[in-house]
Amino acid sequence: MFNKSLSFVVFRKELRETLRDKRVILGVIISPLLITPLILGTVMFFAGKKVSDMSSSVLNIGIVEQGSFPELIDRIESNESVKTQRFETRYAAETALRERNARAILVVSENAQTEFQSNRSASLEIIYDLANEKSQNAQNRLTGMIRKFDKESLVQRIRSENLPENFAKPTSIETTSIASGESTGAFILGMFLPYLIVISAAFGGIQTAFDLCAGEKERGTMETLLVSPASRYEIVQGKLLTIFTVSLVASICAITGIVVPLSLGLEKFNEIIDINISIELTSVFAMLLIVIPLALFTSSLLLVISSFARNQKEAQTYILPFISIVLFPAMISSILGAETQLYTAFIPVLNISLTMKQILGNIFDPTYFAIALTSSFIYALIVMRLSAALFQREQILFRT
Repeated sequence: MFNKSLSFVVFRKELRETLRDKRVILGVIISPLLITPLILGTVMFFAGKKVSDMSSSVLNIGIVEQGSFPELIDRIESNESVKTQRFETRYAAETALRERNARAILVVSENAQTEFQSNRSASLEIIYDLANEKSQNAQNRLTGMIRKFDKESLVQRIRSENLPENFAKPTSIETTSIASGESTGAFILGMFLPYLIVISAAFGGIQTAFDLCAGEKERGTMETLLVSPASRYEIVQGKLLTIFTVSLVASICAITGIVVPLSLGLEKFNEIIDINISIELTSVFAMLLIVIPLALFTSSLLLVISSFARNQKEAQTYILPFISIVLFPAMISSILGAETQLYTAFIPVLNISLTMKQILGNIFDPTYFAIALTSSFIYALIVMRLSAALFQREQILFRT
């Protein structure tokens, strides 16, 4: 597709001007390499802090005893993770819950103890505020205490009836996962990393694409470029190569900005989720390979939009269809599993995202990879030809 002649002269000229734009440097290099890891680290730090605070905080629990049930109430009141408060009426307890003086309320029915001592189910009710996070935490903690009480009480009931220990367990299930911590971490990365890479490849070159064609029309410098020794075909090649380079750099920086911090080990986060998020170097190289046709495809689409638009403002109005073409398949990939039907390897953008999920999930399918890579290059070539054809038409190139 690319001729050596003057195409690379145009490419070097356009790339040099692009790199002078601080917005491109900030959005393509600095943001994914510095800002993204900083944001990722900050989010994980506060997520870990939140989990730690939620597990260690002492929560206020209200108790309304319509009937006595000391077997359970004494157990709850002796638990150091909660602070209990008695209420005479349900209304008073709900008022305290609304005023956040209590985070959850346990209501004991009148016949709870009688039902419990008769080997029946004691009627209990937990009142909480679904719209309040601390109230949800209190409800979960209170539910956990009651379940633990149920298990211990069930054991006592079985022993009192001289029944075998496994009487209440008709089946015994043991689950074993063969996935290592690294593969589980790679699976988690596969849920969001392909989506972020697609966004980077698609939107990393937007500013450059709109400036190279629509911007030049607006500034009146397109005519100067057209009277240069370079042919229009060579000019569009140089411009396309510039957009592709910026998009590819954006993708590489996005991969680096996410993978490197995780590979170096965010120990706090790994301890919280009890897995080791890491990624193999071969997987990184495979993703870099598969992202090349994606960057070519999106760069060509951006060049088509920029060539057709009269100015940058009009080009921005055409961005919605582009977003739909790129983001919709990427979003679908987060729903579909990595082991999907072979026909999806022919769907642009979706095939790239699913291939990345396969690479990260250690379920690499050479056939799927080959089809996705080949079809993506074909789609990119088709759009590249379209952008070159538009650049040859005077009524498109000089729209006013």
